[in-house]
Amino acid sequence: MLTALALLSACALPSVDPIAIPADVADYIPADIDMSEVNRDTNGCYFYTYGASLFTVNDASGTPICHPDISA
Repeated sequence: MLTALALLSACALPSVDPIAIPADVADYIPADIDMSEVNRDTNGCYFYTYGASLFTVNDASGTPICHPDISA
């Protein structure tokens, strides 16, 4: 029994700690998006997944919101 559990746990998906999302970013994330779906790219720009698609988090003018000075 324990061997079976050990084998099944090896197949588990890795967990990723959620990132801290600044208020100025959170304000532009759609209400129906789970905050665990929000992440940052290597340039510090925020994005989220919805279904199988990626979307950038844009401000009111349509510019992607990026904070390259905040460590991920």
